[in-house]
Amino acid sequence: MKYIARFIGWGVVLAITLTFAGGVFAQSLRSDDFIGTSLNSFWKVQNGEKSPWKLKDGWLVAEAGFNQNVWDSDTSTRFYQATDKDFDVETSMIVDYKDACTVAGIIALSKTTKDSKGRDSEWVTLKLWGRGAAQGNNAVLQYQRREDDAAAGYVGTQAGYNPKQGTIPVALRVKRTGNDYEAWFKPDGKGDWVRVSKVTNELKNPLEIGIYVGICEGAGAGKMTVSFDNFLEASSPLVGGVAVDPKDRLAVTWGAIKRK
Repeated sequence: MKYIARFIGWGVVLAITLTFAGGVFAQSLRSDDFIGTSLNSFWKVQNGEKSPWKLKDGWLVAEAGFNQNVWDSDTSTRFYQATDKDFDVETSMIVDYKDACTVAGIIALSKTTKDSKGRDSEWVTLKLWGRGAAQGNNAVLQYQRREDDAAAGYVGTQAGYNPKQGTIPVALRVKRTGNDYEAWFKPDGKGDWVRVSKVTNELKNPLEIGIYVGICEGAGAGKMTVSFDNFLEASSPLVGGVAVDPKDRLAVTWGAIKRK
């Protein structure tokens, strides 16, 4: 019996060791409606000092900083959680930008995967790219991996969607099933999901899943404020257990936010 007990004991120790050694591997993604004054502890923030941000009236509001992008590298201000599990995440956001190249969206990033050019870090991202005067002061929806949207399934410009600069409400969604990543969006942040595409990308765990902002030009090149209503994972209850339906909220409140 003592050998059985010893075996069980070592098994418990091994399980605990693997759990803590893996760290992020034991985590599932958490939903958040950004209620309160402090960001929940399950979030990590990259470059938070470059884009001043705060929680305000149930929104995560970020004033995008300059020289921040998600294209050939990730220099954005990014709010993320880590996981090795499949997921189905969405966010509703209001992008208010003017006279600049800007980015805001959802990203699934692997620091341990080589990209198509052999560099460390690869990702899948669904983003709103706000374009400056040189490209007509309008925005497009893009579905990309690192420095590439020409590979099979990726999208450089979503057909039929080209809002003018200013206040743009939109909802984004990305679902992972193994190595497959499927994306949808809601123009104006409401109505039915519009399918973007499905891609295959062998991203190694752990993945950093989150939302981000940035102005991809130098200081003085316009401005952008992004207000995130929520971050939802389909299998995770919201913090506080209160469901948030963004269907009509964006259309009703964007004007009030812009006036603040």
